[in-house]
Amino acid sequence: MNLFFLALLRLTIFSMPLSAFSMASAFTLSNGEEVQCPVTRNGFSGFATEIWNTYATPTDRNPELGRAVAVMRIDTNDWPTIIIDAQAHQRTAKGTPAQWDFVYFHECAHAQKPALSEIGANCSAYFDMDSRGLMSFYSFKELESAHLGMMNLPMEYGGSGPQFWHQTLQCVRKGREDNLK
Repeated sequence: MNLFFLALLRLTIFSMPLSAFSMASAFTLSNGEEVQCPVTRNGFSGFATEIWNTYATPTDRNPELGRAVAVMRIDTNDWPTIIIDAQAHQRTAKGTPAQWDFVYFHECAHAQKPALSEIGANCSAYFDMDSRGLMSFYSFKELESAHLGMMNLPMEYGGSGPQFWHQTLQCVRKGREDNLK
């Protein structure tokens, strides 16, 4: 009998974090679809946690964001968490919808595969948008323009926005070629 209660207690303890993970909020794409980022980590499946960082002054902004509008971090429970700058989203989402879809899928790619490079996450975001019908000519041009406007970036991003975009498109081409084989 004690073994039964011990097993029940263990099941309860292990299922509590999972229920918290399943309560992750959904991101609304430019087409109105709500999505969550599915992940499997250490034998557990669920959705990456989303934190919409709101702040009254720039000094209150989540320091994890640095100069980015969104990042993925592993939380203290070893679970992927996507932190989004809510103010930046509110200010720009209507004018740059493809960029926010791309940012979300980029960070989701990191949540799904934390070791993925920045180029790899961009490539994955491109394919996610394309598979959902979100990579139109206009979306492509919006993303291209955004990348071409970034000058100095760390080397993991290719050193500049134009190089970041160039390497992303090389990855996309390679991925398409590999699918044809």
